[in-house]
Amino acid sequence: MKNTFSLKRKQALATVGASAALLVALTSCGTLEAPKPIGTESAASQTSKAADDRASDESTASTAPATNKAAAAPGTLTAPGTALKLGEMALTQTNSGEKGTEKYREATFNMAVTKIVAGTEADLASFKDAAKFAGQTPYYVFTEFTLTSLSAPSAGISEPRIDGHLKDGTEAQKLIVFGTMDQCKSSDFKTEGKDDAFTLVVGSSMTSCTVFLAPAGDAVTSSSMDGSGFNTENYKDNKFRDNPITWGK
Repeated sequence: MKNTFSLKRKQALATVGASAALLVALTSCGTLEAPKPIGTESAASQTSKAADDRASDESTASTAPATNKAAAAPGTLTAPGTALKLGEMALTQTNSGEKGTEKYREATFNMAVTKIVAGTEADLASFKDAAKFAGQTPYYVFTEFTLTSLSAPSAGISEPRIDGHLKDGTEAQKLIVFGTMDQCKSSDFKTEGKDDAFTLVVGSSMTSCTVFLAPAGDAVTSSSMDGSGFNTENYKDNKFRDNPITWGK
């Protein structure tokens, strides 16, 4: 798969029938382990334990699979242009509100495009304007997100948006679905609190399913994140826009 995409934007397909429905989904959430208390072992015991821990760490490091290319340093965003395989994780960010004001919020997410599933033309048959989709195949792109930080309480900040790409790397048309599709269900982050303290729960997770269309003879084979969910003062400040993070087989 190419490390970079020369994105030729296709016009997003936003016309769907009234019978199409709003995406629904499953929820999972992470938990944080409380820090362990400092012990009162003797110096000799602590030295021996430290040696055992180092040996255990080295053994684990040699056998653990390298599935997270974004984990070079905690809190470091995955670099623009990073090419990942499906299931590999990136650390990304979004924001909302005007920077420098009380309403400004910034969030970071561990995210991974986990699978790209081909549907059939029949999946679109229930749409009012189904004839418009003749010859096109829907592809369902599933993305897992975990909210890793949130600068202040908020339930309105969105996860990063993704694009689908055809075999030649050009963008696939995104299908905006108002309602449920059995083949493509999403979930939400957990929330807590109320009023001004109503907020997404840091550490909670969600699944997103996005529908893209491929013309006859083509296929959606990869996905990307171009930072379009992060507002910048200048267009050029978004280094992901022309050099996105990508996922493919």
